[in-house]
Amino acid sequence: MSQDRSLTRVRVEGLFGRFNHRVDFPAGDTFVIVHGPNGVGKTRLLDLVSALAWPVNFTELTRTPFRSLELQFSDNSVLTVEKTETQEPNGLRFHLRGEKVETETWSPRESDATSDALRRTLLRSPSRFESLSRRERDLRNLLLHRSDVDVWSVLSELNPEIQRDLHEFMGEPAPQSLREFLSDFKVHFIDTHRLRGLQSSEEQPGRARTAASPTKVEEFSKELRGRLAKALEDNSRTSQDLDRTYPRRLLEEPADVSEQEIRDRYVEQEEWRRRLGEVSLVDEQTEVIDIPEEMEPWQRAVLWTYLRDTEDKLSTFNDILDRVSLLRDVVNSRFLFKTLEIDGNQGFKITNDDDGEELDLTSLSSGEQHELVLTYDLLFNTEPGALVLIDEPEISLHVSWQKAFMRDLQKIAELVKFRTIIATHSPQIAGKWADRMVVLGPDTE
Repeated sequence: MSQDRSLTRVRVEGLFGRFNHRVDFPAGDTFVIVHGPNGVGKTRLLDLVSALAWPVNFTELTRTPFRSLELQFSDNSVLTVEKTETQEPNGLRFHLRGEKVETETWSPRESDATSDALRRTLLRSPSRFESLSRRERDLRNLLLHRSDVDVWSVLSELNPEIQRDLHEFMGEPAPQSLREFLSDFKVHFIDTHRLRGLQSSEEQPGRARTAASPTKVEEFSKELRGRLAKALEDNSRTSQDLDRTYPRRLLEEPADVSEQEIRDRYVEQEEWRRRLGEVSLVDEQTEVIDIPEEMEPWQRAVLWTYLRDTEDKLSTFNDILDRVSLLRDVVNSRFLFKTLEIDGNQGFKITNDDDGEELDLTSLSSGEQHELVLTYDLLFNTEPGALVLIDEPEISLHVSWQKAFMRDLQKIAELVKFRTIIATHSPQIAGKWADRMVVLGPDTE
């Protein structure tokens, strides 16, 4: 969601035919905690909010019993989804209003027919999808071969160009202003199935896990390896550009600096290199420069230009360095007798503290995997400005880990820049933030 528009209230009426819930989320707050007994619809509330991000998950909206769902935003815009009886083709009516948005009303076509049309399209035009990533090809195969798969949730995983092509089967297209509004509503949902890896289309429930069905920890480890490789590629391009122009800049840019300024900057960069070396982004074994106490002007010019170039080169790693460093710090503050290392060839590398032996990622306990997956997902898969929905972060976590959750979440949110709605049963999650808790129950509204 844009910086000048953030979610400030969620209201649902008639959830399961009995509950009316309201969650206020002041624009100045970075998180709100939703708490309540089983069965009052905490998870479904998150599901409904997530369903409204474009492309809309009509399956979730139509299968969940409710009368109306209303989202209010800090710019006074309001998005309402109403369930109707027979007036609309699929029982849904969208209404958008506000001072800074066009007022729109839209009713999409019946979703089952849409699902069939999507599958027909995927079967009819296989060449159209040759450029898909492996993950997207797996998702396409799920659509083709598994009738129980939720089409709209799979569609949301495909790239935007393919989404646009397939959305033509939604019937009457959504008004542009509504489509833009929903596209700007960025939501990242971390549900209770966060350890579930992507299953191949041939894999059936109950079968043993195969090489084609990695765990989520393994998926994220491979993904991190790719991110590290891309960071190195970006750094290489920057380095080549700077090296090519180094002689000209050396001659054109006089260095009016002292020996002490040069020494201070060099020490800072050595610490920078050390941190980058810890996460496999640079070689720590660089030759040490012995900076003289007194230098000739040409020596200062050479060293200062070298240091400026080095800073520009190392700066290409800033974003990923901050994220992997926080990932490592959070995870290692939890793990006992084992350590997470960041490895350029592997992604995640877990070693035994006793003998230094490497451990298989699948040997991690459920709680350790939850901690690693949740922290990585928040740091690397969440867009700045997004609304993050986290369902039951306490799953498989020891009480001491639950108590530390909000502290770490705030560090991550400050770095990535997102806001969060947390649904939980655990009072330990809230801790000292009980005033940020919204209690949902039979008599709340």
